[in-house]
Amino acid sequence: MQFWGFDLGDGESTLARVGSGEADSPEIIEVDGKKVTITVWAVMKSGEVRIGESAARSASAAVRSAARFKRRFLNAQSDSAALIRDFSARVFESLRGSGALVGGERSNSVYVGCPAGWDAEARGRYRRIFETIGFPSPQVVSESRAVMVGAIQSNSVRDYVDLRAKTVLVVDIGSSTTDFAYIDRGRETEIRTGGEVALGGGVMDEVLLESCVERSPDAAALRQTLAESESWRVECELRARQLKETYYSTPASERAQTPCVDSVLVTYDRPVILDLVMDEAMSERLTDTPCAQLGGRSFRAVFCEGLRAVRGSIGAEQPELLFLTGGVSRMEQIRSWCREVFPDAVIYTDREPEFSVARGLAWCGRIDDELTRFRADVEALIASNTVESIVSAHLTELYRSALDHLLDPLLKRAVEPVLLDWRGGTLRRLSDMESALQERIRLFLCSEEAKACLYQPVTDWLLTVSDELEQHTSAICRRYHVPDRSLGISSALTASDFHILERLDAKDVLAGDTLTWTAVFVESVISILVAMLCGGSGVVLISEGPAGMLIGFILSFVVLLVSHAMGKRAMDEKLMQADLPPAIRKMALSDLLPKVEKPTLGLRDAWDRLTGDGREDRADAHLLPRLRWSAESGIPARRMQAIRSKIRAACEKLLADGGPELQALNSRMSRDISEQIERRLQELAEQVEIPL
Repeated sequence: MQFWGFDLGDGESTLARVGSGEADSPEIIEVDGKKVTITVWAVMKSGEVRIGESAARSASAAVRSAARFKRRFLNAQSDSAALIRDFSARVFESLRGSGALVGGERSNSVYVGCPAGWDAEARGRYRRIFETIGFPSPQVVSESRAVMVGAIQSNSVRDYVDLRAKTVLVVDIGSSTTDFAYIDRGRETEIRTGGEVALGGGVMDEVLLESCVERSPDAAALRQTLAESESWRVECELRARQLKETYYSTPASERAQTPCVDSVLVTYDRPVILDLVMDEAMSERLTDTPCAQLGGRSFRAVFCEGLRAVRGSIGAEQPELLFLTGGVSRMEQIRSWCREVFPDAVIYTDREPEFSVARGLAWCGRIDDELTRFRADVEALIASNTVESIVSAHLTELYRSALDHLLDPLLKRAVEPVLLDWRGGTLRRLSDMESALQERIRLFLCSEEAKACLYQPVTDWLLTVSDELEQHTSAICRRYHVPDRSLGISSALTASDFHILERLDAKDVLAGDTLTWTAVFVESVISILVAMLCGGSGVVLISEGPAGMLIGFILSFVVLLVSHAMGKRAMDEKLMQADLPPAIRKMALSDLLPKVEKPTLGLRDAWDRLTGDGREDRADAHLLPRLRWSAESGIPARRMQAIRSKIRAACEKLLADGGPELQALNSRMSRDISEQIERRLQELAEQVEIPL
C-alpha cells in the first residue's frame, strides 16, 4: 500500500509518498523532474496546457495563465475550483506517465492538505474535486495537522524534543494563509485564527512587485500591463517571489556583498524594463508598512495580532514549543515576533519547510490506515466474549470484597435500628421485622454512604479485571506501534471513571429480584433471633442465680415440648407471629442481667406470655416474674457479632452452591459491567491518534 501526500499550495506544490512498512519514510516525488512544482497553470496559443515551471517560464507568451488560485477557493463565484481540478489532473497524469503511481484505490491513498480555517462544507467540496479526477481514495486533512504529524515522525525533531509530551503551537505560514494548531501532549486543537485571512508569503510578493513598479520610470505603463494581462502579472509576481526567497535564504552576513536584484523585460504594448530590488529597506517595507491586501495593516501587525489571539484562546496552558513551518518561516523577523508574544517557548523551525506539509500528509495516510485496522481489531475484541468471560471469572471476588466493606455499616444502619424497634415494641412481631429489615436494607444500599463504601473495592476489583484484559489490548497496541497503555483502562481507572457506581449500585452488587442478597441478610437475622429465643446459638437468656436458672429451664422446657408437639417449622412460624412481651424481647437481645423479683412461673403461663396468647389482665398474671432492666441504648456487640457471623456463613454458602438465582444474577452483572468496560475501550480507541 502506498500513501501519498499532496500539498497543493497557493504558490508552490509538492508530493510525498510513503509505504506501509514500519521503516519507510516519505520520499519527495518529482513532477516533470522538479521536487517543487510552482502552482501555475497556462494555456498556450497551440491549445497546450502547461503547469509548473514550464507554465511559469512561458506565462507571458500564453493565451491565459493563472497563479495563486487556491486562495480564491472559498469564493464560490471564482474559477478557482476549475483551475485546481485542471492543475491537479495534470499532476496526476504526470505521475501516471512516470510510473510513480501504480495500481488503483486498493494500493494507493491520497491525502490532500487544506487550511485549518476551512469548515466541513469547504473541505467536502475540495475533496469532491479530487474524486472527479480519479485520485485514489482522496482525504482532506488540515495542513497544520500534517505538519505536526510530520514533526513527530521526523527523526531530527524526535531527537530534539518529544512533542507528544509537550504543549506545542504549530505555526504554518503558507503562500496565502497562516494556520495555527495547538497540540496539548498529543491532542490537537485547530485554532481558526489566520486560516480565514489572507496572511501568507504571497502578500509579500504582491507588495514587493507593487513597490518596484512604483519606483520604475515606466510605472504607468507597467501598472496598465499588469492590470490588463494576467499572464504578465503571473510572470512578474513569480520573479518577485523568487527574488524574495533568494534574499531570505542568504545569510544576513552575506547580503551586503551579494546584491539581490533582477530585471524583467515586459513586452506588451511596448517593451519596458521592470527592475526588482530586494534589500533591507524593502524587507522592512514588506513587513512593517500597511498595505491594502491586509486592510490597511502591516504584515507584522496582522501576524502578531494572530499570535496574541491564539495566546488568549489557549488560556493558562501556554505552549512550551513553537514549531514554525512554511517558506516564510525562514525569516528572522518571524522568530523574533513569536518570541515577543511567547517569551517562554522554545522556537523550532523546520529544516525543509517546503516539504513538511507533503511529508506529513503522506504519514497521515499511513497512520490513518493503521488506525482503521487498529480500531477494527479493538471492535473484534469487544465483539468476542473475552471481556465478559474475564468479568464473570472475577465476580465472586467482587461479591466478597463488597460484603467486607458493606456488612458492618449495613448492620449499623439497617439491622440494628430494626432490632431496637422490635426490642422496644415498635415492631410487635418477627414477621413485622422481616418487612422492616427489607426496607431498611434497601434504603441503605441505595444511599450515598453505601456507594462510598463500594468505591474503593469496586475500583480495586476493576483494576484486577483490567490488568487481565490488558494482556489482550497490549497485543493490539504493539501490532500497530501504539504505546501499550493507550488501551490501558487501569492507567486512570476508578469506579467513577467507568460510571460503574452509577450503573452498579450497592443494591445491584448485593441484591437481585428473586433470590436476593437482601433475602440472605433478612433470613440470617430472623433465624438467629429465633435461635436466641429458643435458647440456641450458645445464648443463655437468664443466668444469674437459682431464679434465673429456673426461668431458663422453664422456657427451654416449653420450647422443647412445643417443638415435639408441633414440629420445628410450625414452632418457628408460631414465633414469627408471636407478640412477645418486652421482657422476652430484652432477654433475647441483651447482655444485661435482669434481677427476678418473683420467680414463680407456671408452664402454661410461660408459654402464653412467650407466644403472646396470654392476656395482660389474667388473674394469675402475678405469677410472672417481675424484671428490672438497666437503660440500654444499643444491641450488645456479641449479639451483633453472632448476626454478622451468621450472615457471612449464609453468603459463603450461597456463593458455594451457585444456584440458578445466583447464576441469573451473575449473568446480569457480567453483562452490565462488560458493557461499561467495552464502552470505555471504544472511547479509548477513538481517542488514540497515531502517533499523536
